Amino acid sequence: MPQTWEQAYGFRFYFTPMKSASVDLTQVALGGLGTGKFIDPSTLQSSTATVITAGTGDTFALGVGTKAITNAALASNVVTLTFAAAHGITVGKRIAVKDLPAPFTSLNGSFVVASVTTSSPFTLTYALTGTNVTSAAVSAGVVAPALLLDGTDAPFRLLGLSNIQPGNSTSKESVIIYDDEAGSYDTPIATRREKSWSLEGAMNYSDTAWRAMRFSEEFNVTEKLMCKYAVIGPNNGKQVEYGFGFFENYQPDQPAGGVIKFKVGLAGYGKVGLDLL
Repeated sequence: MPQTWEQAYGFRFYFTPMKSASVDLTQVALGGLGTGKFIDPSTLQSSTATVITAGTGDTFALGVGTKAITNAALASNVVTLTFAAAHGITVGKRIAVKDLPAPFTSLNGSFVVASVTTSSPFTLTYALTGTNVTSAAVSAGVVAPALLLDGTDAPFRLLGLSNIQPGNSTSKESVIIYDDEAGSYDTPIATRREKSWSLEGAMNYSDTAWRAMRFSEEFNVTEKLMCKYAVIGPNNGKQVEYGFGFFENYQPDQPAGGVIKFKVGLAGYGKVGLDLL
């Protein structure tokens, strides 16, 4: 079987989903990888955590790492969820609640945690205006703490890639002044580099990074989800290109069991040049 470019040269791809409002172009001057730099791959999101979404707009939540709910109740506009073990979620954290069955379906959504208990029974509460629902055991339902989506979340590593194809073009912006030497207006000035990446691979449907990438692509318009990314290679890991971008044009291939082959584009922008480790 012939090796593809990624397999031959050992490319690695990291990304962190984020809201477009949090993009800060000054960060590209920090350098590519490491503590305090653009992306720190020393602490990655779990490759086995489940990723879910809930809410819209200001309440949109991309939750990573679900905890199964064992009991639910709504009383006096306060929801109480109970878990079989410690959930590790803190007060003030936004959460995504998903798949609670009837009569608890109104409890699903995106909420901010109001209180927690750290000893048995392990619970959390959040405010929700609605008709009381009697406390009872549930057969389904999960909670996941939400990412901050501000560019500071630990990155995902997209594994299973068979090809990474780059493309670059220099973007130019004009200044409306008269240039004495050129004898004209609107002198074009190169200010940044537009970048594109074509990513191909084969992954399990349950892969954490694949699901985060798919949600980032699905909500890139409605929720303005972007990502900050870093691509390492091919110079024995010494070449790093990085910036901000949108996942787009996702193309699935025929699945085989729980594995899906895919292609996806990343349209991005960052500084002109490379960061060499």
